[in-house]
Amino acid sequence: MSRVAMASFVGTTIEWYDFFLYGTMAALVFSQLFFTKLDPATGTIASFATFAAGFLARPLGGIAFGYFGDRAGRKASLIASLSLMGVSTFLIGILPTYSSIGILAPILLSIFRLVQGFALGGEWAGAAALATEHADEGKRGFYGGWVQLGSSAGSVLATATVLLLSALLDEDSFLSWGWRVPFLLSAVLVVLGMFIRLKVEETPVFQQMKREGRRGRMPLAAVLQRQWRTVLLVVGMHLANTTIAYLTGVFLLSYGTKQIGMESNTVLLAKLTTGLILVTLVSMPAAALGDRIGRRPVYLAGTLGLVVFAFPAFWLFDTGNFALVFIAILLLGLANVLMYQTQGAFFTEIFAPDVRCTGAALGVQVATVIGGGTAPIIATSLILFSAGNSWPVSAYLIVIGLISTACTLLVKESRPARSGAQVAAEGALSR
Repeated sequence: MSRVAMASFVGTTIEWYDFFLYGTMAALVFSQLFFTKLDPATGTIASFATFAAGFLARPLGGIAFGYFGDRAGRKASLIASLSLMGVSTFLIGILPTYSSIGILAPILLSIFRLVQGFALGGEWAGAAALATEHADEGKRGFYGGWVQLGSSAGSVLATATVLLLSALLDEDSFLSWGWRVPFLLSAVLVVLGMFIRLKVEETPVFQQMKREGRRGRMPLAAVLQRQWRTVLLVVGMHLANTTIAYLTGVFLLSYGTKQIGMESNTVLLAKLTTGLILVTLVSMPAAALGDRIGRRPVYLAGTLGLVVFAFPAFWLFDTGNFALVFIAILLLGLANVLMYQTQGAFFTEIFAPDVRCTGAALGVQVATVIGGGTAPIIATSLILFSAGNSWPVSAYLIVIGLISTACTLLVKESRPARSGAQVAAEGALSR
């Protein structure tokens, strides 16, 4: 299980490092490098539009790699998705800018972003299935949490890399060549991730399905016929999580620097610090808590946390004070972690094994298109519409939080019921 956990964590970290790195650069420099003919506000929206383009490909990637994972195996699907992500990210790192090749630059940037989204679309469901299907029944939440931790670690790694480079380089150097370095470093990380994943065995669940001939020819048709309601509920549940992730990961960086007037390094440092705290102190305890009290109560704490924190977080952020900005991002991050760390087990357990990768991937990736990819654009547009006021963004978050709360209440608890002997044994161990 340690090897499985490491393969799930490292591979997912690399994929999300690549994906979040693009979002960070979209907020900081892409408007100046690839959309130079537009005014700053329109250029930022155009930059975020290419960021959102990656989300359009994620459901397609989820369907394709979900089929691959349900038919050929979880391990094969993960190796393919990691390879595709690594190639597309490296190509972004060597892509000429608008000043060199004109309109072809933003076109190619959008294409490579679509490939990134396609690769990521199948990564999560395969990694979650790999971890949870290897784990014992009472520890699926904990080991599924390693997959989720990879996403958070990827965001932290991307932020730390950009922060380091922007601190070491002057603005001209960063704009001319420094921004490329984090994308090129991805090639080294992909080789490491591939080495680890190749050493992991296929899951016992898939091996048994293969022996018994229970692999369906059309997993997508099967899941839509048998569990279409579950897919829709997963879409609604994941809305809050994906909206927070990309609002804090991408929009707040642009909002803090261009609207509040903060230094980009200050916002990056606040993001990095809160991310490190959540990753090291909160993430895995939240995942393990799902094994003890159930996935649904922990998830509901996150959706309701978003509703409660939506206005206070922006009141704090709008001050521009580092300490208060730190608290604002921490509040939103806490709500996010409570939801996200339970998903590895929650969203895989509620689907049948023969459609597990396809069903989980489809629900999550459709939600990212609706909530995640559009969040920076919607939030930026709301700020412009309200002449710089943040209250429409807070109201937007509350609506999303209520939708996810309602969907979570409609989903049955997925954690297997424990016997009286198991409960007694856990109580004895805790004493």
